[in-house]
Amino acid sequence: MAESGITAEFEFVSFKIDSISMKMGNEISSLINTNPIKQDCIKLAIKLRNTEKFIINDKVTLIGGLMTIIKITNDVNGSIILDGQFGISGIFVSKNTVDKSDEEKFAKFNLPALLMPYLRATMTNILSNAGFGTILFPLVNIYEAAKSQNLSLIDHSIES
Repeated sequence: MAESGITAEFEFVSFKIDSISMKMGNEISSLINTNPIKQDCIKLAIKLRNTEKFIINDKVTLIGGLMTIIKITNDVNGSIILDGQFGISGIFVSKNTVDKSDEEKFAKFNLPALLMPYLRATMTNILSNAGFGTILFPLVNIYEAAKSQNLSLIDHSIES
């Protein structure tokens, strides 16, 4: 196999969905309505979490995540039929010493972008199984979301 010029500095170890909260509105119309949810009735907000750095078994270990807040309305500007929050955390490791700048970029942009598909799939499955049908969530530009949020890489590896 030919060698590539691109090397992944961090290895994805695992993720966990760490927060799920949903509340349906009290309108009977929410239960009666069997129509698919329209794309413009879904409001999605993303809150990226600060990433934490540890040295575990001589490996640089980054733990980070994100939270989504979802509001689904029965009409474009109608009443809320579902209000929810879903969160995910993931862990990434590197055996190599990583340049501080690359480490910070990975923590701020790549880590949440790699976790987002797992969170989207979980949200889709839960809402489908909850009777809301198949929902296509709007795509989220994690890079732009990260630029607009004041994120930090919290370094626990230098603590005594």
